[in-house]
Amino acid sequence: NRSSLMRLQMMIVIQTIMFFISYYVYRAYKISRVWSKLTIAAASLAHISFFTQFLVINDNPTVLSILPFLGFSLMIFLGMGTVAGDIGTFLFIPFTVKISVGYQRFKLHSVPVAAVILTLWSFINTLLPPQHTTVHIPMKGLAREFDNFHIIHLSDIHVGPTTGKEFVDWMVHRSNSHDPDAVFITGDLVDSSVKRLKRAVHGLKNLKSKYGTYYVTGNHEYYTNDVDNWLRHLSSSLGIHTLHNQHHLITASNNGSHLCIGGIDDPQAEKMSYEGHSPDPVSAVEGCPEGHPIILLAHQPKGAKMALDALPRVDLILSGHTHGGQFFPVHIPVWLVNPFFAGLYHPWEGCHVYVSRGLRFYGAPMRFLSYPQYTSIFLHPA
Repeated sequence: NRSSLMRLQMMIVIQTIMFFISYYVYRAYKISRVWSKLTIAAASLAHISFFTQFLVINDNPTVLSILPFLGFSLMIFLGMGTVAGDIGTFLFIPFTVKISVGYQRFKLHSVPVAAVILTLWSFINTLLPPQHTTVHIPMKGLAREFDNFHIIHLSDIHVGPTTGKEFVDWMVHRSNSHDPDAVFITGDLVDSSVKRLKRAVHGLKNLKSKYGTYYVTGNHEYYTNDVDNWLRHLSSSLGIHTLHNQHHLITASNNGSHLCIGGIDDPQAEKMSYEGHSPDPVSAVEGCPEGHPIILLAHQPKGAKMALDALPRVDLILSGHTHGGQFFPVHIPVWLVNPFFAGLYHPWEGCHVYVSRGLRFYGAPMRFLSYPQYTSIFLHPA
């Protein structure tokens, strides 16, 4: 099937890249007994992490699901440090032999030590509570009854091998403590099938808000090859409004004022030719009452840009996906390939786009110079 083929392709690409990185790093430190053993151990864990992320999934993470990813993290920092060190070597070539030899000795020990420190630092950052960010957005046409309307925006939770039931329950408790009017989940909620994660996500049923919880798919839901089962399970078993190129009207009880909440499928569905799924912003908001605010949920910033190009009017788009780069220097390519990176944007008059850095991480448990967050968004009449 599509998911299995994609996983096979990913495995071949990632394992090939990791092999060359492992060989390159090992050659740099093989003269040191300590660092050569560390490199072999980290490389071995990194290579098996691709398999454990699909095979070792429990209600909560275990040492067996976390440890291989720590090896992967360490190899990333070792690889980047070794490249930086070799650039330094090239720069020192014109200087004396004494300086060059001293630099080589410094590089041999400083790079592995720095890599270990950064790996632990990045891992500890994933164990800390996500930051709570508050954003206020003026909105044209917003009825006074919706002034100070409070949205909790959750994104990129990635329930799977490294995120489980304990984190989901904690997140639900935190969301409920803010007493929101609505909860919006903008994709990448899960990294495996309903069968394997049903108990881990069960706590989502306890999310409380005045007008309910709303959800759209992210690219990782399509990688599970179980999207339709997830949409059914979230809707029928957990009471979540799933927006599959659809919208839902939130209506003020006293005068009939509306907020139109739309949601689109993730663009990954189109890339995978996933039957019955493709982002369609026009269908998602078709039938929204004219003159009333439209809020659109779109997991990827590219989906947000697609909606901006397709719709004559949208007041607020909420996205995630980028993880704010997750760890430096990945920030740079992520910033380059996405139309919106992280935070609040104002693409045109009366329209805002907000991109969350996400609650968790994908793959390696790393957060370096990009911290996890969930957001309180307050709406006000413009």
